Amino acid sequence: MGLFKKFASMLEPPRREGAGAYWVTARCNRCGETIHARVNLSNDLSPEYDGETLIYVCRKVLIGEARCFQQIEVWLKFDQNRKLLAREISGGKFVDEEV
Repeated sequence: MGLFKKFASMLEPPRREGAGAYWVTARCNRCGETIHARVNLSNDLSPEYDGETLIYVCRKVLIGEARCFQQIEVWLKFDQNRKLLAREISGGKFVDEEV
């Protein structure tokens, strides 16, 4: 690892899945920019009822910084234990689906 990359990695905040956060990484359909977003599992979720079952939903609109400012809408559905059940995206693709 180069000296610059090592220094830059020290400045980034740690990404921990189990620390009350869910990370979303999306790529814009228009320009190809990769965008990272953090979903706070304590504050960003809205409770809803699917029949008699409690679920949580979150809608995030992501906008890149570099080129086109295209809006990417992400919709996430979690169970009552805040485990991901479903996700949808428009205006982009999830990065882990591109493999």
